[in-house]
Amino acid sequence: MIRGSISLVIVGAILLGGLAVVVKGPQALTRYLPDRMAAVIDRGIGGLGSGKGAAQTAEDYLDDGADGLVARGEIAALAGNRPVFVKDVLSGYTTRVENDIPAEITMIRPISGCRLTPPLDGTSVGHVTAGTTGLALPLLTYGDADLAAAVQAMVDSYRAGTFASVEPPADIAFDTYDVAVTETGSPVYLVLESGPGNRIWNIHLSPGAQIERVVLLGGTHVGVANLDPVVPVEVLPGPAMGDCGIDPAYPLNPGNRIVQALKSGTASEKAEAEAQIAAQQDRTAAYNTWFRDSFGVAADETRAGLEGSSIAVVGQQPGEAEPKAVYAPIQGSRIRMTQDSYFEIQGQVAEGEGFAGRVMAIATSFASGDLTTLRQGVAF
Repeated sequence: MIRGSISLVIVGAILLGGLAVVVKGPQALTRYLPDRMAAVIDRGIGGLGSGKGAAQTAEDYLDDGADGLVARGEIAALAGNRPVFVKDVLSGYTTRVENDIPAEITMIRPISGCRLTPPLDGTSVGHVTAGTTGLALPLLTYGDADLAAAVQAMVDSYRAGTFASVEPPADIAFDTYDVAVTETGSPVYLVLESGPGNRIWNIHLSPGAQIERVVLLGGTHVGVANLDPVVPVEVLPGPAMGDCGIDPAYPLNPGNRIVQALKSGTASEKAEAEAQIAAQQDRTAAYNTWFRDSFGVAADETRAGLEGSSIAVVGQQPGEAEPKAVYAPIQGSRIRMTQDSYFEIQGQVAEGEGFAGRVMAIATSFASGDLTTLRQGVAF
């Protein structure tokens, strides 16, 4: 009887875990499992969610989707968004980063103006693009506007009688994206391009790989981990790119909904799709021109970055006799990063000095020391 109950619990956990993987990605499951079980899933998760049966190649886990090229398993992107299995380029890889705390954090500032230092002659340019990964670190940065929004939300919930506690919004946390550098024939100039949000780029090197310079494009606040302290880092965040007239854009994949509308939509849908594709081509050409002028290569040809993946590769897939890149954890690392007015490591702030404490203090001050007055409808 006991054995049957345990089996039922295990089956239930597997079913719920499978749902979590489909909805939120593998880290939604592995972060709650024991280390040994999570490691097994980390290594084998590539077989989940592809919906393609017994897949044999990395291409089998790449979907040409309506919203872009989407990774459905543990694959990484090479230049040109060619897929490769993570296990073939990086040893020791894990997605369990939610408790990783760096040993040293150095704040850096964005560059002044719009001009970035170009690569030196003989340098290989590696270009990685990334959206959100869901791999959140216990690192937060925020400003007065974030606090004001949280206070307003607290006041509203207090008046509605639904207030429970103050939780930091997800968008003030840093997530992490992994970059495996396997290029060893020449120094590498890294161009790492983020979408909106906060991002820490984690660098993993093959033996003999050298980084000449790192340029961080886009994002709200960004940083880089596990980089030699002597390597220069330049930052041009998303708002500054907009001010400089730089608009990242790339060709649409064949399965994109706009491309499909042009093929099989109604007459009006085809006309709209044709106009959208033409506009996208113009944006792509303009971005390629800026990228080539800045770094000497085309953005769309060098780009490595798939939706649904949290890792890209700069260089080639190592041969059987060649060493892979070696995973370097965020835990105990050195990080250089930009920050907002406030920065904190969750679990390492004094009582009342973290995000929740600041919000409570502002709300209490607004309520003249008595939070019950918030129910009276005084405007904040």
